[in-house]
Amino acid sequence: MNDINQPHSKGRTKMGWLFREDITRKELIADITKSWERQSGDTLVQTECLAKCFRGGSFSGVLWAVLERRFIKNGEEVQPKQRWITCDLIEYRRGSGWGNKSMDESMHPYYFSCPLKYLNMVPIDEFGGNAEWRPEVMKRHEKRRAKRRSRAVVA
Repeated sequence: MNDINQPHSKGRTKMGWLFREDITRKELIADITKSWERQSGDTLVQTECLAKCFRGGSFSGVLWAVLERRFIKNGEEVQPKQRWITCDLIEYRRGSGWGNKSMDESMHPYYFSCPLKYLNMVPIDEFGGNAEWRPEVMKRHEKRRAKRRSRAVVA
């Protein structure tokens, strides 16, 4: 869904990554997830971030978000709303600053730390999604739960 996402502020690109020296990680996350709207003919297109979380360390990680888009004409929705899960890789590179590489669920990112509640927020039967990626996310969460349970038994 990258073609319908709002383009982020200008910076240097490198193999799908966009780097900016003038921004902090917190500012980059705010920029990626900010709500926005634009006029398309007589229809107002509004995009809003419903949920977001960053999973990672001080210099790299994954930003998960749920975005929703509405199409409004004369105060009423004229198309079904769209909702999708995004996965932005975020990294700091010396000399380049903070950067991100945007993906979404449809691209089957090889990252599975997406919060389970995000899957529930974007039901596949209503909004679509990646039927192969979602079970991998669920497996990862089950493995983590099993690991926590095994630690509790040992202690």
